[in-house]
Amino acid sequence: MAPERRLPVTLVSGFLGSGKTTLLENILTSPDHGLRIGVIVNDVGSLNIDAALLTSHDVTRKEEQVVAMQNGCICCTLRGDLLEEVSRLAEEKHVDYLVIESSGVSEPMQVAETFSEEFADMHVAAGFDLEAEELGDQEANQRLAKILKAGGLSKVARLDTCATLVDAVNFMQDFATADFLVDRQTDVPEEDDRNISDLQVDQVEFADVVIINKCDLVSEEEVDRIKGVVKKLNPSAKVVSTVKSRLDLTEVLDTRLFSYERAALSAGWLKSLNEEVNPETEEYGIGTFVYRARRPFHPARLWDMIKSVFVVIQTEYQVEGEDMDVDKDEIDVNSGEDTDEDSDMEDEQPQLDPKARLASKMADKTFGPLLRSKGFMWLATRPRMYGEWSQAGVMLTISGQDLWRCEIPEDEWPADIETRIAITRDFDGKWGDRRQELVFIGQHMGTGGEERLRKALDACLLNDEEFHTWEMAMGSNDVQGKLDELFEDGFEDWIDIDRHGHHHSNGHHHGDHKH
Repeated sequence: MAPERRLPVTLVSGFLGSGKTTLLENILTSPDHGLRIGVIVNDVGSLNIDAALLTSHDVTRKEEQVVAMQNGCICCTLRGDLLEEVSRLAEEKHVDYLVIESSGVSEPMQVAETFSEEFADMHVAAGFDLEAEELGDQEANQRLAKILKAGGLSKVARLDTCATLVDAVNFMQDFATADFLVDRQTDVPEEDDRNISDLQVDQVEFADVVIINKCDLVSEEEVDRIKGVVKKLNPSAKVVSTVKSRLDLTEVLDTRLFSYERAALSAGWLKSLNEEVNPETEEYGIGTFVYRARRPFHPARLWDMIKSVFVVIQTEYQVEGEDMDVDKDEIDVNSGEDTDEDSDMEDEQPQLDPKARLASKMADKTFGPLLRSKGFMWLATRPRMYGEWSQAGVMLTISGQDLWRCEIPEDEWPADIETRIAITRDFDGKWGDRRQELVFIGQHMGTGGEERLRKALDACLLNDEEFHTWEMAMGSNDVQGKLDELFEDGFEDWIDIDRHGHHHSNGHHHGDHKH
């Protein structure tokens, strides 16, 4: 077997102040690993290292440069800075190992895709697209196109470890914040609508190694509680506790832990759904359970349950015929241009700003202890499509996803036998694979928390009489019309892209309602 010649890479993620720079300093000053280290950082000036020492390593400051091509496809949005710098280091062979400090606002999955063999064909195609691109810096485009056409970074480098640092002082507080990135970071554009709680979860769920840093500044009980949360968010990650980011560097260098497929499937909520981990266990006071039901939610009752305890984020789609054809995230508290009808709707809500919504959640015995939840939901008014529910802290994102499998002809299912068997396992009775399947992670689950959440969710399901009328409507000649008559639905429309690429509005149309 030929020796591995690709440049090994460790990606270090974490919020500002979590200890990433200190970890880099420890790596660069350590006499133990014997490696000549290449480092790509956001700010070389922040590294408190003697200049003479840096001469034995390769430290480069690189601004994040996103190359977005004219077609705007997300898979063609590339990190140009990484492509060029990693390719240079790999080609020059002056370093044995590369460490990349990701910015505090980066999502590690997106950076990892740049290195992953799974995306090599996509990168080759993007290279040819970029070569023909007429916009932007032509010289830079050609340099990047050459790298991509050769197969991208996966041909010259391998992602070895994804390490995420979390600040023990602020970790739990960042589940109890109403802050968006723009509230804390000066280097993100105003239109960046990501929030702190979601980003923290993304960074933990995708990691191979989670480093809980600054453990000397909190109690042992708090460290244990953070460990409990991390293990529920990412059961397969290695968890290390540190002070001043000091650890055995073999924990983060040349571990060979990273696998894109494993990382993409490592989230605790997904493992719980797939029953790879026992969700009914509680560790350090943090518990998990899976909520399952074979009845749809009543949209109005579901909205009543969530409206005062979450900042509900939805995607608002432009109505056909309007000038703009752009999707945008609509946050339920942005209500500056409501019509009178919308204002009446919002008068019913007890809070209209994120901080008040957070205070309401924290005071709520049912939802206050809830840290994370995610899964699939079934709304009575939207029988063709399933929705995704994704919550971190006070932030809850609800969006339409795809058709239920029972709505897709079997000849359009994947050909793989095992996959088809797995699909049919989700079917149960007349209504196919339609179901509620939501994973909840939080505190006090074993002491009444799970029971209270189950009771609240059960109350949102259609009762026997409603379900009977729903089934009658499903057998009518005008299914959607009948359902809209039966059940009030104020959620944003979900766009159903049928098998032929046509768009259909799935659900009750409600114009400009904002939540």
